[in-house]
Amino acid sequence: MNRLITFLFVLTLSGCSAVSDYRNMSSIIQSDNGVIASLADELQREHMAGTFDGLVLVTESDAVLFKSAYGYADRESSVKNSAVTIFDMGSIAKTFTAAAVLQLAQSERLQLSDTIGDFYPTAPDEVKPITIMQLLGHSSGLDNFHNDSDFELMDKAEAESRILAMPLIAKPGEKIAYSNAGYTLLAAIVEKVSEQPFQDYVHDNLLTPLNLSNTGFYQDQRVSVNNIARGYGGDDQGSTTFEKGLTWALVGAGGMVTSIDDLATWSAALKNGTIFPAGASNSVFIEANERWLLGSLAQVEISGESIIQMGGSTDYGYTALIQFVPNRDLLIVLLLNAHDTKYKNATHHRLSRNHILPIVLGEGADLP
Repeated sequence: MNRLITFLFVLTLSGCSAVSDYRNMSSIIQSDNGVIASLADELQREHMAGTFDGLVLVTESDAVLFKSAYGYADRESSVKNSAVTIFDMGSIAKTFTAAAVLQLAQSERLQLSDTIGDFYPTAPDEVKPITIMQLLGHSSGLDNFHNDSDFELMDKAEAESRILAMPLIAKPGEKIAYSNAGYTLLAAIVEKVSEQPFQDYVHDNLLTPLNLSNTGFYQDQRVSVNNIARGYGGDDQGSTTFEKGLTWALVGAGGMVTSIDDLATWSAALKNGTIFPAGASNSVFIEANERWLLGSLAQVEISGESIIQMGGSTDYGYTALIQFVPNRDLLIVLLLNAHDTKYKNATHHRLSRNHILPIVLGEGADLP
């Protein structure tokens, strides 16, 4: 009863300013459990304070314990965020690039030991030894960016030329350093091996088999533009990255959108290995090095718990995160389209680390 009174009081306060007019919470699924109730209260407080808008989902053993929507997909048109809203997933798109590469390796159309020199015989000598595995695990020695912006006009040939000409920041395999350029090069290699456009390969071999109908690339006509959330909190407020289009400044490293249910399905497919033929081994969770798994998932430790995760953010208010807690068979998914100055474009990571994980992993936490 006290919780209900508090909630109604907060809702009353929410009408007191223009900013708080955009506060709205819609519980979609919430298990009858004390830990989940505490999580719902904590996220409600953070949303009402303006920390984030978007969708949050928690599953255990693939069963949904919590799914809730916060704020607005389009403030000007008063469209609230909901389960059908589609968000920019940022660098989580790299998990699709990695999956495409691993599928091709599984079918023996390439090997993880193949080098850049195998695909680009005229590449500079210092770049030729870089392996596919090193590209997947961010240990290639390639610098982070080959572009000036995510939306720079650039075709594949120019992207390849720029990436191959980049001075290495370390010898291949010597240092782990995050590289968006490396994943764009992987997308180009997928095209060489599969002999089809990268987006078509991803659609035909990953999206369609898993029925990910709300997932696609910027300006993909198969994605409902009416469900795209607008970004708030970064540059160009109230616009979408989806409408800006996709070039080889970003292909392979980002440039994809998805819904909360699609991203949960995709995360489960990565965990269960259903992107590979039945009976095949799941190489997604094989270590590329001490930091990265082959499926473009990072290994971290938070509060003594092993976490496998991939996050993404843009400069337009969108942040996203998938987190596996293997010891508890938990999955946390965040798709956010707004933030304030509290955590800025690290909102996905800080919201989980500071407000979600302490509750669901807390001492005595007893989930269903």
